[in-house]
Amino acid sequence: MVRADIEGVCRAQRLARAVILDVAHGVRPGQTERGVAARIEAKLAVAGVSRWLHTAYAWWGERTRFGGFHTWEPSALPTARVLQEGEPFIIDVAPLVNGYPADFAYSGVCGPSALHAQLLGELAELKREMVAWAREAPSGDALCAQVEQAVAARGREVIHTRYPAQVLGHSLEGFPNVFGRAPRLGSGFQLPLLLTTARALTMHQLFGGPYPVLNRGAPGAPRGMYAVEPHLAQGAVGAKFESVLLVDGDETRWLDPDLFGEVQG
Repeated sequence: MVRADIEGVCRAQRLARAVILDVAHGVRPGQTERGVAARIEAKLAVAGVSRWLHTAYAWWGERTRFGGFHTWEPSALPTARVLQEGEPFIIDVAPLVNGYPADFAYSGVCGPSALHAQLLGELAELKREMVAWAREAPSGDALCAQVEQAVAARGREVIHTRYPAQVLGHSLEGFPNVFGRAPRLGSGFQLPLLLTTARALTMHQLFGGPYPVLNRGAPGAPRGMYAVEPHLAQGAVGAKFESVLLVDGDETRWLDPDLFGEVQG
């Protein structure tokens, strides 16, 4: 791995994490998804962010387990839904910072919830276990299967298979690049992510380059930097984290090893 690329992603991830945690600490009953997503984007704009892999997502209540979702967008985009006392929430953003990508998500709850605390504990366990799994996985398919089995063994529902392309994670390789200068188009997934992924898929098909996503059927052993987002649920309560996993032999590790902890680089 190129050390400068790792350091660039670390800097970007630190900013995304700082903004998400700052906004999360101010989430209160009565706030809307759109209002909180707008606060995330405004704080990033103050920090100089104008390009994105995806703009801010905010999901309340049953939407944390994709309840009521039909087509990814517009279903996943922030809505006027108001957060109620005791409900879970997830906020997630992926800015480009000086051309380097970040992707960070946080799961919280508006009040005490034993179930939500249990889900976070299971996610923390899963995060620790995934380092060895990723280091040893013969393919992206095998890694995804192991994560799904671990979630099911805990009696929880796997939610990340409902993301587009059923991804557990996506590559952060190939940045900075010319696509990073593409203008914002609406909300949700943006051209730097879509075009970079399309280019990587083309290179994979034509020349056997690395496969850019982690999902069932993904060929080849994982290698590089991935934004990884295991997402599980019980009933109407969903929870996830999204962190950067570096897969490079003995250096396989999370950039932020704790559940929502500091990016160590």
